[in-house]
Amino acid sequence: MPARTFRRGDRVILIHERARVGASPADIAAADVAGAVAGAPVFVLVHGLGMGHAYWGDLAERLAETGRVLALDLPGFGDSPKPRTPPSIPETGELLAGLLAELLRDEGVRHPVLVGHSSGAQVVAEAAARHPELVDRIVLVGPSVNPRERTAMKQVGRFVEDVAVIDPIAFEVGARAYLESGLRWTAANLRPMLRHRMEAVLPQVRADTLVIRGEEDRVVPRSWGQSVAALVPGARYAEIPGRGHEATVHRDGALHELILAHALGRRPGRTLAVHERRAALSRALGGSTTTRVGWILRDYGYGIRRRLDQLSAKRPPARWRHGDPRLPDVVLAPGLHEHWSFLAPLADALNAAGHRIVIIHGLGMNRRAVSDTSRRLQVALGRVPAPPSGRVIVAHSKGGLIAKHLLTDLERGTGPLGAGARARLDVRGAVTLATPYAGSARAKWFLDPGMRAFLPTDAEIVELQRFAEVNARIVSIFGTLDAHVPEGSALPGATNIIVPAAGHFRLTASPAAHRAAIDAVARVIALDSAARGTGTGSPRAGAARPVSDAPGRTRPTEDVPLDP
Repeated sequence: MPARTFRRGDRVILIHERARVGASPADIAAADVAGAVAGAPVFVLVHGLGMGHAYWGDLAERLAETGRVLALDLPGFGDSPKPRTPPSIPETGELLAGLLAELLRDEGVRHPVLVGHSSGAQVVAEAAARHPELVDRIVLVGPSVNPRERTAMKQVGRFVEDVAVIDPIAFEVGARAYLESGLRWTAANLRPMLRHRMEAVLPQVRADTLVIRGEEDRVVPRSWGQSVAALVPGARYAEIPGRGHEATVHRDGALHELILAHALGRRPGRTLAVHERRAALSRALGGSTTTRVGWILRDYGYGIRRRLDQLSAKRPPARWRHGDPRLPDVVLAPGLHEHWSFLAPLADALNAAGHRIVIIHGLGMNRRAVSDTSRRLQVALGRVPAPPSGRVIVAHSKGGLIAKHLLTDLERGTGPLGAGARARLDVRGAVTLATPYAGSARAKWFLDPGMRAFLPTDAEIVELQRFAEVNARIVSIFGTLDAHVPEGSALPGATNIIVPAAGHFRLTASPAAHRAAIDAVARVIALDSAARGTGTGSPRAGAARPVSDAPGRTRPTEDVPLDP
């Protein structure tokens, strides 16, 4: 079948289609039940640097036995003409999204399965993050680039190492592709690949994701392959034994079976354990042992500095009282020995996105027991009418435990305000940062009773772990390195997001964590709306200008005193 052309200016994608050979009724039924596609899967194959559609070899043929296969030639590669300048990875991601939108409009293609290899995985991740409405499932095979080796010399060296484990067929196919695309053009496209920060894009991907790595891959070390799976919420990870970076060329069917199972919703691979995710991210993003020690020292230095700043903090900024009335109010819940000013950078980011910030005065250094503070907080919030858009608690460390206890009281009607408290307070959920949901073994190092209350054996910590019914209304955000909470902040049943940032305290000042928190508030509202069956919710934070209740101003909120 002749290649079709998709063009935007001088940038052209050629689409080589392999028609579907046949599929068993059982496979099609399985796909329909899984919700992957209506009928047979549609696979869109996106090659890596220097390659083209031919690099997919027998994989494309085998996938065509089950569904349609669209193998692409990205601009300047394979049979596609070279544009004037190499596009960036985000630009190519937008080009791919435009192609998907056209397939949706003109051919009725629904929910294609995007498969990207090497730098093609970067392109696929960009398209999925930027246009989640177009993509439900993606497969990232040998995703580049390892952040610790983001230089041309490192990548060339890794490629040479990988040649040592490559088989003759893969070497022949790859060498021919490089010669056809031209070494100069390939080298020019290496720069955009190295500039791209995939680790910043992955947490924004909402598609069902499978990450696949060849066990012997020298270009993509295991720590980075696992980090990719750790950074995408809910992603799964698989390795192909005995294979290197060229895993797409082999004929043994291992890659085909994984991709097909993913397309049919069979959930191949595995979800990495929390300790695996944290170890991988620490190695891939945290640097050497010396670097990690440096991060820990900077984290404690930041925590001390912010606590000293609390001594001179007076009143919250007046701008925090104003925001988009369509968005929920954000109630700040700081951690132990913290008050509202400790979370000022995070609050500034949320306010800039349109949220009004509610401060609870009277917490002091937040040393009371979690249950006591939770119930005092409920009484305080009950004194002020909830806004029509509701409230979301944004909390740090101990504040997350308080938020979960509050949500549990509202769900069960066991709080001080009784059975009607949930409707009265209208707290839709919580977004937490670096919260020790399972406690912290390092609490034993401290004599302070407030710190020792975080021991994994503490009665309140154990009891909170039993309160699982509200976990679905919580988004837990944590970073790659947390010396305070080595057990991690993952919460079963919640939405767990690891961001490329280090530190227990510095996390609250991380732009990546700020972006994640803004998205998480929107997610909490969407989940709440779905649970209520309303199908409506607040607009995405930052998606629109604040809407005024009166000309020239947005609706203000007010801070809440803990004691009358």
